[in-house]
Amino acid sequence: MSIVNSLENFVKEDKVSEDVKEAFYLYEKIKNSSEVEFIYEDIKDWVASVYKINNIKIVITKRDGSDLIFHNGKEYNIDSEYTLNFSIDINSDSSIMFSFLCDNEEHYKEIEQRYIYLNTIFYIITPLINTTFLEEKVKDTAVKDSITGLYNRKYLLEHLEKMLPLARREQKNVAFLMVGIDHFKAVIDEFDYEIGDMVLIKLAETLQEAIRTSDIVVRLDADEFLVVLANIQDNNSATMVAQKLIENFGKCEVDVNSYTGQTLKKTICVGISMYPDDSTSIDQILKNADVSLYEARNKGRSQVLVFSKEQESSIDLF
Repeated sequence: MSIVNSLENFVKEDKVSEDVKEAFYLYEKIKNSSEVEFIYEDIKDWVASVYKINNIKIVITKRDGSDLIFHNGKEYNIDSEYTLNFSIDINSDSSIMFSFLCDNEEHYKEIEQRYIYLNTIFYIITPLINTTFLEEKVKDTAVKDSITGLYNRKYLLEHLEKMLPLARREQKNVAFLMVGIDHFKAVIDEFDYEIGDMVLIKLAETLQEAIRTSDIVVRLDADEFLVVLANIQDNNSATMVAQKLIENFGKCEVDVNSYTGQTLKKTICVGISMYPDDSTSIDQILKNADVSLYEARNKGRSQVLVFSKEQESSIDLF
């Protein structure tokens, strides 16, 4: 019989202390959580309610010394004399530490007397946290670009399937900004793929920093990115955002050689298509934005072009 099943039987028979009962209730609450965020919130609420602890830090430590902080409560010194740490091995490569900051010496001694119960519950829930964390990582791998960390085309299509019908019902415009790096192939030819990846990462960071939380940035392919602006007023507003992106990225520098101080600066072009004015089809709206980017690149560096029906009928892609 497992530890959890044993606890369940003891709780039903009322043979355990209130600490163990509370621990079992916490386990039951978080065992079906789909996100680590939800587990953390449940743990935070639980320790606040049962142990009057309002500051908690959860850290996964790898054997190579790297740390991944799940969450912090208020900022505090983890080495404080009133901090209690509970370290549990996840596997041979990593461990997880739960750190609580008590309010004062009296509070610390009270919690210390109940240490065994806390240590037991964290031992039990650690596999839940680890499994949920790994499941999230697998999901992220499926919908995120491995180089930039941005969402990929798969996520984009799933997102738009939900977003566009809602925008149409609410009669809101959505702008699609197709972004491409000018002469990106020259970076690979002159340097290498590592420098090329650094340029892609720098652009991804620049795009994300310039948009609202309601907007998304996606890496579609090679050096092409898509910025989706929700609830935008019109193509003039979208053009202003595009100009801002061009200006911001034009100021960025990529370190090519740290010894010589050599840096690389690149530019981007942007093609814009509007939903629903240009099309209500996801495939067509992406094609329109791509056509506009192609035409913008033909005009030169750092160009912005808004899609028009004339482009679609006259463009020569080959």
